[in-house]
Amino acid sequence: MPSYPVLAAAAALAASLLYLRATRRPASTPPGPPPLPLIGNLLDIPREKEVLTYNDMADKYGEIVYLSVLSKKIFIVSSARILNELFNQRSANYSDRPHSTMLNSLMDLEWIFAFASYGATWRATRKLFHAQFQEAAVPALRPLQVRSAHQVVRDIMKSPERLFEHLHLHVAGFLMEVAYAAPMTPATAALVGMADDVIAAWSKVAVPGAYLVDAMPILRFIPEWLLPGGGFRRDAREARRKAETARDAPFRQVEREVAAGTAPPSFVSNLLNAAGASDVDADADVGAERDLIRACAGTIYFAGTEAIAISLNAFVLAMVTNPAVQARAHAELDAALGRDRLPDFGDADALPYVSAIVKEVMRWNPPAPLAIPHVTVAADSFAGYHIPAKSLVIGNLWKILHDPAVYPAPTAFQPERFLAPRVTPLALSTLECVFGPGRRICPGRWVAQAQLFVSIASLLYAFEFRPKAGVQSEDVKAEFTYGLACHPVPFEYSIKTRGKHVEELLNMADN
Repeated sequence: MPSYPVLAAAAALAASLLYLRATRRPASTPPGPPPLPLIGNLLDIPREKEVLTYNDMADKYGEIVYLSVLSKKIFIVSSARILNELFNQRSANYSDRPHSTMLNSLMDLEWIFAFASYGATWRATRKLFHAQFQEAAVPALRPLQVRSAHQVVRDIMKSPERLFEHLHLHVAGFLMEVAYAAPMTPATAALVGMADDVIAAWSKVAVPGAYLVDAMPILRFIPEWLLPGGGFRRDAREARRKAETARDAPFRQVEREVAAGTAPPSFVSNLLNAAGASDVDADADVGAERDLIRACAGTIYFAGTEAIAISLNAFVLAMVTNPAVQARAHAELDAALGRDRLPDFGDADALPYVSAIVKEVMRWNPPAPLAIPHVTVAADSFAGYHIPAKSLVIGNLWKILHDPAVYPAPTAFQPERFLAPRVTPLALSTLECVFGPGRRICPGRWVAQAQLFVSIASLLYAFEFRPKAGVQSEDVKAEFTYGLACHPVPFEYSIKTRGKHVEELLNMADN
């Protein structure tokens, strides 16, 4: 009969074997942090400054890093070459999205097609969006974009202390005009505020472990009154209510205007008129088209406002911390325009340095430094590695856009890297990933780039951005949140208008 010491030794050996089995990485997976039993790499998943953690992992383990969290398999890709291979050349297998109980089922946000599963509904929605925002269609929006740029300059001149609020409402107002021909009023601003709250809510969901219901979907059946303060059920209910209000209220207003024959041209009115979908009691086919239009219009300003506003905030930070760059841009604008007129799209060829600033702003601080996760439809293999079906594949766009082999001195703000003869085809093609990779690339990128150009050119023509009084530019730190959305850390500034002629030109503009 075995003695207790023998049994204890056998138990210890069995436990050790189980531990080794639980923590041993499959030989066919890429390198990554060693997992723990049961929970895998849950403790390695960052909850803040995600980009910095994944950058460190890439430096240590390579261009593909493997993590496992409970039953989820996660691949972090930090190479433009590999992203292109997977998301473009193998796009049919890498274009799906993960399902989140919190985001999709409880908040009901899958109507935002950035979160939608890859399938017929996603393709139909994207087709509608593409028809209105493809590159060839963008010039029709230019008069509105110019007027919007002029208005934000006026607003900043009146209250420069509210600079970042003005930039945010500038972007939101332009997109509301595009989607619904809705002017910025207190009611419109309230809807934008609701959309901002929803964006904050879905950003929280995107942090792994933020909501236990995503790991244990059965918890979704717990009633709200059983949870302290309502818990995740309250958060989901509030986000869903605000999302539906911000999406539906402007859409219904356009429906009423279309029915009355008074609707000005907009994304929604153009499509409703084409589909005959202004009557909410229309047949099922028209009703389905109406729902697609409503979802697509909501996506325009839900998904677009934050990204463009972040880039404008980063632009201001870049000017405050790089006075030589700003001085060169001012000289270029003055040589091209003098004091006779404000910048327009027709000046793009004469303003290559301003255009380079736009590109460098997007590269220097990509608004979404980690691409929204893609999910594999079927199992795949790459470079000898096995990628199971339903794996999460995430592009580390920050790392890619700060690759010193493509962008020397990557943390420096250097627009010259996008000017001939320094600019390379690789630098330009890699920059495209700022809008997301593969078939899920942002379909509004042409509109976003155009708005950034005319807004940045107008802001540079009108203002000089400086540190606050008594502070030198080199003492202002260019710091970012490094989260799922990468905002500049708040900084102090001062603004000087570049002459009386700016106000005079604004008074004559848009009349």
